[in-house]
Amino acid sequence: MRTEPVCKTCFSKYVQTKIVKRLETFRVKNSEPGKERTLLVPLSFGPSSTALLRVLSRHLKGQVEKTGRTGFKLHVLHVQQPGDDTPTSEALLEKVKLLYPEHIYSTVALSSITSDPELASSLLPTSLQETLKTLRTTTPSTPSTPDDDLFQSLLSTLPTPTSRTDALTLLQRKLITHHALAHSCAAILFSDTTTRLSERILSETAKGRGFALPWVVSDGESPLGIPIYYPLRELLSKEVSAYVDFVEPSLEGIVVRRDGGASGGAAATTMMKNSTIDDLTRQYFGGIEVDYPSIVANVVRTTSKLQARSLSEVEAHCELCDLPLEGQAPERSRLCYGCIRTMGQSAA
Repeated sequence: MRTEPVCKTCFSKYVQTKIVKRLETFRVKNSEPGKERTLLVPLSFGPSSTALLRVLSRHLKGQVEKTGRTGFKLHVLHVQQPGDDTPTSEALLEKVKLLYPEHIYSTVALSSITSDPELASSLLPTSLQETLKTLRTTTPSTPSTPDDDLFQSLLSTLPTPTSRTDALTLLQRKLITHHALAHSCAAILFSDTTTRLSERILSETAKGRGFALPWVVSDGESPLGIPIYYPLRELLSKEVSAYVDFVEPSLEGIVVRRDGGASGGAAATTMMKNSTIDDLTRQYFGGIEVDYPSIVANVVRTTSKLQARSLSEVEAHCELCDLPLEGQAPERSRLCYGCIRTMGQSAA
Protein backbone atom coordinates (compact mmCIF):
# COMPACT_ATOMS: atom_id res chain seq x y z
CA MET A 1 0.00 0.00 0.00
CA ARG A 2 2.84 2.39 0.80
CA THR A 3 4.54 1.82 -2.57
CA GLU A 4 1.48 2.05 -4.83
CA PRO A 5 -0.36 5.21 -5.92
CA VAL A 6 -3.91 5.39 -4.55
CA CYS A 7 -6.76 7.88 -4.73
CA LYS A 8 -7.70 10.06 -1.76
CA THR A 9 -10.76 7.97 -0.98
CA CYS A 10 -8.82 4.70 -0.76
CA PHE A 11 -6.04 6.34 1.21
CA SER A 12 -8.55 7.69 3.74
CA LYS A 13 -10.09 4.22 4.09
CA TYR A 14 -6.60 2.79 4.58
CA VAL A 15 -5.88 5.19 7.46
CA GLN A 16 -9.27 4.74 9.09
CA THR A 17 -9.09 0.95 8.87
CA LYS A 18 -5.62 0.87 10.44
CA ILE A 19 -6.96 2.84 13.42
CA VAL A 20 -10.30 1.11 13.89
CA LYS A 21 -8.85 -2.41 13.84
CA ARG A 22 -6.81 -1.52 16.95
CA LEU A 23 -10.09 -0.97 18.84
CA GLU A 24 -11.43 -4.53 18.80
CA THR A 25 -11.54 -4.50 22.61
CA PHE A 26 -14.15 -1.74 22.50
CA ARG A 27 -16.61 -3.19 19.99
CA VAL A 28 -20.33 -2.81 20.65
CA LYS A 29 -20.70 -6.49 21.55
CA ASN A 30 -18.23 -5.99 24.41
CA SER A 31 -20.25 -3.20 26.06
CA GLU A 32 -23.48 -3.11 28.02
CA PRO A 33 -26.26 -0.78 26.85
CA GLY A 34 -26.14 2.41 28.89
CA LYS A 35 -22.83 1.41 30.48
CA GLU A 36 -20.38 2.22 27.71
CA ARG A 37 -16.78 2.60 28.83
CA THR A 38 -15.25 6.06 28.68
CA LEU A 39 -11.94 6.39 26.84
CA LEU A 40 -9.69 9.40 27.37
CA VAL A 41 -8.21 10.99 24.24
CA PRO A 42 -5.48 13.62 24.84
CA LEU A 43 -5.80 16.36 22.21
CA SER A 44 -2.83 18.61 21.42
CA PHE A 45 -4.32 19.96 18.13
CA GLY A 46 -1.45 18.31 16.27
CA PRO A 47 -2.15 16.24 13.11
CA SER A 48 -2.03 12.89 14.95
CA SER A 49 -4.36 13.65 17.86
CA THR A 50 -6.77 15.54 15.60
CA ALA A 51 -6.84 12.70 13.07
CA LEU A 52 -7.45 10.17 15.86
CA LEU A 53 -10.38 12.20 17.20
CA ARG A 54 -11.93 12.45 13.73
CA VAL A 55 -11.64 8.74 13.01
CA LEU A 56 -13.02 7.78 16.42
CA SER A 57 -15.95 10.18 15.98
CA ARG A 58 -16.80 8.71 12.58
CA HIS A 59 -16.43 5.18 13.99
CA LEU A 60 -18.89 5.93 16.81
CA LYS A 61 -21.41 7.34 14.34
CA GLY A 62 -21.03 4.19 12.26
CA GLN A 63 -21.70 2.03 15.32
CA VAL A 64 -24.90 3.98 16.04
CA GLU A 65 -26.09 3.61 12.46
CA LYS A 66 -25.48 -0.16 12.50
CA THR A 67 -26.54 -1.14 16.03
CA GLY A 68 -28.28 1.86 17.56
CA ARG A 69 -25.61 2.29 20.23
CA THR A 70 -21.85 2.63 20.70
CA GLY A 71 -19.16 0.46 22.23
CA PHE A 72 -17.57 3.37 24.10
CA LYS A 73 -17.70 7.13 24.60
CA LEU A 74 -14.93 9.71 24.51
CA HIS A 75 -13.55 12.17 27.03
CA VAL A 76 -11.29 14.62 25.17
CA LEU A 77 -8.56 16.28 27.25
CA HIS A 78 -6.40 19.22 26.20
CA VAL A 79 -3.29 19.80 28.33
CA GLN A 80 -2.25 23.44 28.11
CA GLN A 81 1.52 23.81 27.96
CA PRO A 82 3.43 26.54 29.83
CA GLY A 83 3.65 29.60 27.61
CA ASP A 84 0.69 28.60 25.41
CA ASP A 85 -1.66 31.37 24.38
CA THR A 86 -4.79 30.58 26.40
CA PRO A 87 -7.29 32.43 24.14
CA THR A 88 -5.88 30.62 21.08
CA SER A 89 -6.20 27.21 22.77
CA GLU A 90 -9.74 27.99 23.87
CA ALA A 91 -10.68 29.10 20.36
CA LEU A 92 -9.27 25.90 18.84
CA LEU A 93 -11.13 23.77 21.37
CA GLU A 94 -14.40 25.56 20.59
CA LYS A 95 -13.92 24.73 16.89
CA VAL A 96 -13.37 21.07 17.80
CA LYS A 97 -16.52 21.07 19.93
CA LEU A 98 -18.54 22.42 17.02
CA LEU A 99 -17.30 19.58 14.80
CA TYR A 100 -17.75 16.85 17.42
CA PRO A 101 -20.27 18.06 20.03
CA GLU A 102 -21.13 14.55 21.23
CA HIS A 103 -17.99 14.12 23.36
CA ILE A 104 -17.00 15.28 26.85
CA TYR A 105 -14.28 17.95 26.88
CA SER A 106 -11.83 19.11 29.54
CA THR A 107 -8.83 21.41 29.72
CA VAL A 108 -6.10 21.27 32.33
CA ALA A 109 -2.93 23.34 32.60
CA LEU A 110 0.34 21.46 32.99
CA SER A 111 1.43 24.13 35.48
CA SER A 112 -1.40 23.02 37.80
CA ILE A 113 1.05 20.34 38.97
CA THR A 114 2.98 23.06 40.81
CA SER A 115 0.05 25.33 41.69
CA ASP A 116 -2.15 22.60 43.20
CA PRO A 117 -0.61 21.17 46.40
CA GLU A 118 -2.60 17.95 46.07
CA LEU A 119 -1.36 17.36 42.53
CA ALA A 120 2.20 18.23 43.52
CA SER A 121 2.21 15.69 46.34
CA SER A 122 0.80 12.90 44.16
CA LEU A 123 2.63 13.52 40.86
CA LEU A 124 6.03 14.94 41.78
CA PRO A 125 8.88 12.78 43.15
CA THR A 126 10.01 13.62 46.68
CA SER A 127 13.09 15.53 45.58
CA LEU A 128 11.10 17.81 43.27
CA GLN A 129 8.53 18.39 46.00
CA GLU A 130 11.31 19.66 48.25
CA THR A 131 12.65 21.86 45.45
CA LEU A 132 9.15 23.24 44.85
CA LYS A 133 8.79 24.19 48.52
CA THR A 134 12.01 26.18 48.28
CA LEU A 135 10.93 27.87 45.07
CA ARG A 136 7.61 28.94 46.56
CA THR A 137 9.47 31.04 49.11
CA THR A 138 12.23 32.38 46.86
CA THR A 139 10.71 32.85 43.40
CA PRO A 140 8.78 36.09 42.93
CA SER A 141 5.51 35.55 41.09
CA THR A 142 4.20 37.79 38.31
CA PRO A 143 0.53 38.71 37.98
CA SER A 144 0.40 37.47 34.38
CA THR A 145 1.36 33.80 34.60
CA PRO A 146 2.48 32.95 38.15
CA ASP A 147 1.68 29.25 37.77
CA ASP A 148 3.65 28.94 34.52
CA ASP A 149 6.59 30.80 36.04
CA LEU A 150 6.74 28.44 39.01
CA PHE A 151 6.53 25.37 36.80
CA GLN A 152 9.28 26.68 34.52
CA SER A 153 11.42 27.53 37.54
CA LEU A 154 11.04 23.96 38.78
CA LEU A 155 12.12 22.53 35.42
CA SER A 156 15.07 24.93 35.27
CA THR A 157 16.56 23.27 38.37
CA LEU A 158 17.23 20.14 36.28
CA PRO A 159 20.76 19.89 34.86
CA THR A 160 20.38 19.64 31.06
CA PRO A 161 17.95 20.44 28.22
CA THR A 162 17.35 16.69 27.83
CA SER A 163 16.51 16.40 31.54
CA ARG A 164 14.03 19.25 31.35
CA THR A 165 12.33 17.89 28.23
CA ASP A 166 12.20 14.41 29.72
CA ALA A 167 10.68 15.62 32.99
CA LEU A 168 8.10 17.74 31.17
CA THR A 169 7.02 14.76 29.04
CA LEU A 170 6.78 12.45 32.04
CA LEU A 171 4.83 14.95 34.13
CA GLN A 172 2.41 15.56 31.29
CA ARG A 173 1.74 11.85 30.97
CA LYS A 174 1.26 11.57 34.74
CA LEU A 175 -1.22 14.46 34.67
CA ILE A 176 -3.18 12.84 31.82
CA THR A 177 -3.26 9.56 33.74
CA HIS A 178 -4.39 11.33 36.93
CA HIS A 179 -7.22 13.00 35.00
CA ALA A 180 -8.29 9.70 33.42
CA LEU A 181 -8.42 7.91 36.77
CA ALA A 182 -10.22 10.82 38.43
CA HIS A 183 -12.94 10.67 35.77
CA SER A 184 -13.27 6.85 35.86
CA CYS A 185 -11.98 6.34 32.32
CA ALA A 186 -11.43 2.73 31.25
CA ALA A 187 -8.34 3.45 29.13
CA ILE A 188 -6.26 6.16 27.47
CA LEU A 189 -5.90 6.35 23.70
CA PHE A 190 -2.62 8.08 22.85
CA SER A 191 -2.06 9.32 19.30
CA ASP A 192 1.54 8.09 18.92
CA THR A 193 2.25 6.97 15.35
CA THR A 194 4.80 4.36 14.28
CA THR A 195 7.25 7.22 13.76
CA ARG A 196 6.63 8.66 17.21
CA LEU A 197 6.90 5.26 18.90
CA SER A 198 10.20 4.65 17.12
CA GLU A 199 11.47 7.98 18.42
CA ARG A 200 10.48 7.04 21.94
CA ILE A 201 12.13 3.63 21.70
CA LEU A 202 15.47 5.13 20.74
CA SER A 203 15.30 8.07 23.14
CA GLU A 204 14.19 5.98 26.14
CA THR A 205 17.09 3.60 25.51
CA ALA A 206 19.55 6.49 25.34
CA LYS A 207 18.14 7.94 28.57
CA GLY A 208 18.73 4.69 30.47
CA ARG A 209 15.24 3.19 30.35
CA GLY A 210 15.89 0.37 27.93
CA PHE A 211 14.24 -2.03 30.39
CA ALA A 212 10.98 -0.10 29.85
CA LEU A 213 10.69 -0.70 26.10
CA PRO A 214 7.97 -3.39 26.32
CA TRP A 215 5.70 -0.88 28.06
CA VAL A 216 6.58 1.91 25.63
CA VAL A 217 4.97 0.11 22.68
CA SER A 218 2.49 -2.38 24.14
CA ASP A 219 -1.29 -2.01 24.17
CA GLY A 220 -3.28 -2.88 27.27
CA GLU A 221 -1.99 -3.14 30.83
CA SER A 222 0.51 -0.44 31.78
CA PRO A 223 2.55 0.61 34.84
CA LEU A 224 0.55 3.85 34.92
CA GLY A 225 -2.37 2.09 36.58
CA ILE A 226 -4.71 2.29 33.57
CA PRO A 227 -4.70 0.48 30.20
CA ILE A 228 -2.95 2.34 27.38
CA TYR A 229 -3.63 1.93 23.65
CA TYR A 230 -1.96 3.35 20.52
CA PRO A 231 -4.52 3.18 17.69
CA LEU A 232 -2.14 4.96 15.26
CA ARG A 233 0.72 2.53 15.89
CA GLU A 234 0.65 1.15 12.32
CA LEU A 235 0.70 4.55 10.60
CA LEU A 236 3.63 6.81 9.80
CA SER A 237 3.53 10.47 10.81
CA LYS A 238 3.69 11.52 7.16
CA GLU A 239 0.64 9.36 6.40
CA VAL A 240 -1.36 10.95 9.19
CA SER A 241 -0.38 14.43 8.01
CA ALA A 242 -1.50 13.54 4.49
CA TYR A 243 -4.81 12.22 5.84
CA VAL A 244 -5.43 15.52 7.63
CA ASP A 245 -4.83 17.34 4.32
CA PHE A 246 -7.28 15.14 2.39
CA VAL A 247 -10.34 14.80 4.62
CA GLU A 248 -13.56 16.75 4.21
CA PRO A 249 -14.67 18.87 5.94
CA SER A 250 -11.15 20.25 6.26
CA LEU A 251 -9.35 20.01 9.60
CA GLU A 252 -6.84 22.73 8.80
CA GLY A 253 -8.61 25.27 11.00
CA ILE A 254 -7.97 23.19 14.12
CA VAL A 255 -4.59 21.60 13.35
CA VAL A 256 -1.41 23.14 14.74
CA ARG A 257 1.65 21.89 12.88
CA ARG A 258 5.05 21.94 14.52
CA ASP A 259 8.31 21.48 12.62
CA GLY A 260 9.58 18.05 13.62
CA GLY A 261 11.65 17.24 10.57
CA ALA A 262 15.38 17.17 10.12
CA SER A 263 17.22 20.45 9.68
CA GLY A 264 20.51 20.55 7.88
CA GLY A 265 23.59 22.58 7.22
CA ALA A 266 25.09 25.20 9.48
CA ALA A 267 21.85 25.75 11.42
CA ALA A 268 21.82 22.12 12.59
CA THR A 269 25.47 22.31 13.58
CA THR A 270 24.95 25.54 15.51
CA MET A 271 22.01 24.12 17.45
CA MET A 272 23.52 20.69 18.07
CA LYS A 273 24.89 21.53 21.52
CA ASN A 274 21.42 22.68 22.62
CA SER A 275 19.59 19.69 21.14
CA THR A 276 17.97 17.13 23.38
CA ILE A 277 17.97 13.38 22.84
CA ASP A 278 14.31 13.71 21.82
CA ASP A 279 15.22 16.35 19.22
CA LEU A 280 17.89 14.13 17.69
CA THR A 281 15.69 11.03 17.46
CA ARG A 282 12.87 13.13 15.99
CA GLN A 283 15.19 14.51 13.32
CA TYR A 284 16.53 11.04 12.54
CA PHE A 285 13.20 9.29 12.09
CA GLY A 286 11.63 12.33 10.45
CA GLY A 287 14.31 12.00 7.76
CA ILE A 288 14.28 8.26 7.14
CA GLU A 289 10.49 7.77 7.14
CA VAL A 290 10.35 9.63 3.82
CA ASP A 291 12.43 7.14 1.83
CA TYR A 292 12.71 4.13 4.16
CA PRO A 293 9.39 3.68 5.98
CA SER A 294 10.05 -0.03 6.56
CA ILE A 295 12.97 0.82 8.85
CA VAL A 296 10.69 2.91 11.07
CA ALA A 297 8.03 0.19 11.17
CA ASN A 298 10.58 -2.54 11.95
CA VAL A 299 11.81 -0.65 15.03
CA VAL A 300 8.33 -0.89 16.56
CA ARG A 301 7.67 -4.45 15.36
CA THR A 302 10.96 -5.72 16.76
CA THR A 303 10.46 -3.99 20.11
CA SER A 304 6.91 -5.39 20.32
CA LYS A 305 8.41 -8.88 20.54
CA LEU A 306 9.96 -8.07 23.92
CA GLN A 307 8.07 -9.54 26.86
CA ALA A 308 7.41 -7.43 29.96
CA ARG A 309 7.12 -8.87 33.43
CA SER A 310 3.64 -9.13 34.87
CA LEU A 311 2.86 -5.98 36.82
CA SER A 312 1.34 -8.14 39.56
CA GLU A 313 4.90 -9.19 40.44
CA VAL A 314 6.19 -5.63 40.74
CA GLU A 315 6.71 -4.40 44.29
CA ALA A 316 7.65 -0.74 43.71
CA HIS A 317 7.44 1.89 40.98
CA CYS A 318 9.65 4.86 40.10
CA GLU A 319 8.37 8.10 41.61
CA LEU A 320 8.79 10.02 38.37
CA CYS A 321 8.10 7.71 35.41
CA ASP A 322 6.03 5.06 37.30
CA LEU A 323 8.02 2.21 35.76
CA PRO A 324 8.85 -0.85 37.90
CA LEU A 325 11.86 -0.37 40.15
CA GLU A 326 12.86 -3.88 41.13
CA GLY A 327 16.31 -4.72 39.81
CA GLN A 328 16.62 -1.41 37.98
CA ALA A 329 17.59 1.10 40.68
CA PRO A 330 20.34 1.50 43.27
CA GLU A 331 19.48 0.37 46.78
CA ARG A 332 17.26 2.81 48.71
CA SER A 333 16.53 4.90 45.60
CA ARG A 334 12.94 5.77 44.72
CA LEU A 335 13.89 6.52 41.12
CA CYS A 336 14.81 4.23 38.25
CA TYR A 337 18.23 4.59 36.64
CA GLY A 338 16.88 6.71 33.80
CA CYS A 339 15.13 9.14 36.15
CA ILE A 340 18.23 9.40 38.36
CA ARG A 341 20.06 10.63 35.26
CA THR A 342 17.21 13.03 34.50
CA MET A 343 17.16 14.46 38.02
CA GLY A 344 20.92 14.82 38.24
CA GLN A 345 22.09 15.90 41.67
CA SER A 346 18.47 16.25 42.82
CA ALA A 347 18.22 12.46 43.02
CA ALA A 348 21.00 12.08 45.49
